[in-house]
Amino acid sequence: MSALELLPRPRILLVDDDAEQLKICSEIIRMCGFSVFAANGSVEAISMMAQKLDGRIDLAVLDYNMPVMNGCALAERLRSICPKLKTILHSGATDIPPSEMTSVDVLIHKGAGVGRLLAEIAELAQVSTPTSSVVALAVE
Repeated sequence: MSALELLPRPRILLVDDDAEQLKICSEIIRMCGFSVFAANGSVEAISMMAQKLDGRIDLAVLDYNMPVMNGCALAERLRSICPKLKTILHSGATDIPPSEMTSVDVLIHKGAGVGRLLAEIAELAQVSTPTSSVVALAVE
């Protein structure tokens, strides 16, 4: 076992109401060495955090347009559970009011590509990750 295998892997809460997007994104993030907890919407994400995942999650990646609660409101709610939680809003929406993003650390438009998302995850989780080979796989 190498020293890298002994290091704790950053844990990501990935939230999206689009099941296909959730599946693809969580697989790509896992291939980069992160642990992923996938939630199909805001209610499931809040439930997961309330079940004491809060101490085990390093970063949340949230979609904006979801039923019940949008990604910005969810970021605020998750921060109330875990104040040190870092959040990325990963959305295709272009009309998100800046006043709603008070609990969001980074906004990444889905059109920017998976490489940008992975780079921001690595930066916020303060790790280096071999994203280039995984991004190549995702693009092919």
